[in-house]
Amino acid sequence: MKPHFFAATLALVTGLAAPAAAQFCPSHTLSSVNNDNDCGVEAVNGNDPTVAEYNQIFDLVARGPEAWGDAGPTVGDIGQGCGNPEPLIEVTARFPCELLKAIAQAESGWRQFCVPTTPADQVGGPSRTIISFDCGYGISQVTSGMHIGETPNFDRERVASDPTYNLATGTRILAGKWRATQCVGDNQPRVLEHWYIATWAYNGLAYSNNPNNPNYDPGRGVYDPQLGGSRPYQEKVFGRIEFTQGQWDPTSLAYPNPGDIGDGSAPPALPDPSCASPTDCTQTRPLHETVCQDEGGTGAAGGGGAVGSTTTIVGVGGAPAGVGVGGRDGAETAPIEEHCSCRWAGRPDGRSGWLMALGALSWLRRRRRSRRR
Repeated sequence: MKPHFFAATLALVTGLAAPAAAQFCPSHTLSSVNNDNDCGVEAVNGNDPTVAEYNQIFDLVARGPEAWGDAGPTVGDIGQGCGNPEPLIEVTARFPCELLKAIAQAESGWRQFCVPTTPADQVGGPSRTIISFDCGYGISQVTSGMHIGETPNFDRERVASDPTYNLATGTRILAGKWRATQCVGDNQPRVLEHWYIATWAYNGLAYSNNPNNPNYDPGRGVYDPQLGGSRPYQEKVFGRIEFTQGQWDPTSLAYPNPGDIGDGSAPPALPDPSCASPTDCTQTRPLHETVCQDEGGTGAAGGGGAVGSTTTIVGVGGAPAGVGVGGRDGAETAPIEEHCSCRWAGRPDGRSGWLMALGALSWLRRRRRSRRR
């Protein structure tokens, strides 16, 4: 899938000017004369929930379709277990709320609505749906199914108008990545670190997201969004789980050993992560279970319900942390078509800016128009 202009611009400017990035708000709505990529649903007026309300929404969505009912679309079952030691079984889809919160931060900065700053014919109030240049809608930047002529089996208007429905729709994509990628450890959905490859795939199983790519600083530590810098997508998401800027309780995740990942566009099945950073395995960390898949627990800073940090665990399914290798039968290693927003990596030193974003916009416009000729 092609990169989204909103997500790309947000990534480009974050390392240079965080306040400016926070104010950037595209709304390439159906009726806009600048709707160059056939965004198929009109923007809806609205205002975002508070941080506390968003935390409650994330915690509901994390518990999956059995919890949200008609507040979101259907999501198929996902696998649990990889023979290390639990055999693979199908279970109702559930997700670590910490992961959902961090992905939404990377995609939209927790915004479903804002006052548009672009395109020119949409600038100004009222606050309405964020719609990226190539039709990523709302807080999860849902793109697949949102163009003119597409007929997905979910409610497109609710994707544009309802943050809860939008986030739940985003989990369909994440569930697909989990089902189609190799195992991490024993592939337990409740273990945050076991979502490493699925998070990589969420942005595309590509060499640009391989942590061994020489374009990335080989001595880098955990990604801090306040400092920025060029990183693989999954490291940006995992870093946001550790550096939450007070929006929810932080968790210091473990990372896979780079030597286990290899140099391809998609990694093989991985042992349980245990490294203290993407490049440092001399220091180790344990695995962590989410606190948000059981009804009543939220782990939200300032949110409703029980407040608590993510559970730290030594091992999963009886296996000690750092042990366990295996792949799931029939797992795909190629990118999946359904996709949310992609990220364009900035310069390795983190210096990126509006000129790069504007240049990217100009290139994208020329490329789309040349394809239509």
